[in-house]
Amino acid sequence: MSTLGIITVVTNEKHNLEEFYNSLAHQTFKDFTLYFVDNNSSDDSVNFFKVLNRENIIKVKYIELSFNSGFSGGCNEGAKTAINDGCAYLFFSNNDLVYDPLAMLELHKLFLTDPAIACAGPLLLKHKDNSPDEIQEFGGKINFNSGKLKKYFANQNINNASLPKILDTDFIGGGVCFIKADIFSKIGMFENSYFAYFDEIDLAYRLKVINKYKMIVTSDARIWHNHKWSNKNRHGYYFEYYLSQRNKFLYFKKFKMRSSLIFSAAADLFKFPWRAVWFIKVCDYKLPFYYLKGMLDGLLNKKGKPVLSFVK
Repeated sequence: MSTLGIITVVTNEKHNLEEFYNSLAHQTFKDFTLYFVDNNSSDDSVNFFKVLNRENIIKVKYIELSFNSGFSGGCNEGAKTAINDGCAYLFFSNNDLVYDPLAMLELHKLFLTDPAIACAGPLLLKHKDNSPDEIQEFGGKINFNSGKLKKYFANQNINNASLPKILDTDFIGGGVCFIKADIFSKIGMFENSYFAYFDEIDLAYRLKVINKYKMIVTSDARIWHNHKWSNKNRHGYYFEYYLSQRNKFLYFKKFKMRSSLIFSAAADLFKFPWRAVWFIKVCDYKLPFYYLKGMLDGLLNKKGKPVLSFVK
C-alpha cells in the first residue's frame, strides 16, 4: 500500500511520457503508486511506458479502458482503484508535466503540518524549453456565480514576483491537484458528465462553498507544464472552447444557478462578434462555431463525450 496515488489519464499522449516518467523517477518522495489510466489509446502508450519502467523504478498500476472516458471519467476510475488500495492522498496529474524532484514531498508535507488542508497545488510554471521562469498559475480567485476565474501571478517572471510560500486559493487546476482521498470520495469526485474542462471549478465549488474546506498552493512545490498551443493545433482549440462553454452551462444547471445561466447566455451572445474576431485570429473561422455549439449543447443539457468528428 502506498500513501499517495498519482493518477494520470492518457489518451494518445505517448509523446509526453518519457519526460513525465523521468521526473517521476527522480522524486524525493518515494511512497507513491502511479495509476496509469489509458483511454483506449491507439499509439501504444501503455507498452511504451512499460518499457520506460522496465526496471520497476516506480510502482505502476495500469487501468486500460476500452473506451475514451475523458479526463474526469479517467481520473475517477484511477481514484476508485487508489482509494480501494488504501491511498490516503491522491494527486491528479496531467502527463505533459515535469516535476521538480521535491514537488511531491513538499505537497505531502503541507498536510502533515496543517490537518485543516483538504486540497493543495504547486507553483505551475511554463515548460523549461519555452519560458522556464514564467508562471502559468499560482492559485486564483473564482466568481462561482459566473464560473470566471482569475489566476494569481499568471505570466509573471518568477524572479520578479514576490511569491508567498503558502497562499489560500479558490481553485487548483484539475491536472495538478493534491487532495485527501477520503474528502475526494466524500464530496463526489469529478463531475463525469463534463468529460473534460470546468472540472476544477465544479470541484472547488463543492470543496469551498458547500463544504468550507481549505485549499492552498505552495511555491515550494514546482512543476513545469509542457502545454504547447499554436494555430496549427486547431482540434485542441475546438475541443477546449466547445467543452469549456458547454460545461459552464451544465455547471449552472447542476447547482441551480438560473440567473447566472440567463445572464451568462445573454452576455456571451452580446460579446460574440468581438470574440469571434479573436477566435479567427488565434485559430480559424470554425472556432467561433464550436464556441456557439458548446453554449447551445450546454443549454440543451447534452453531457458526456462530445459528438465531434476529431474526438476518438
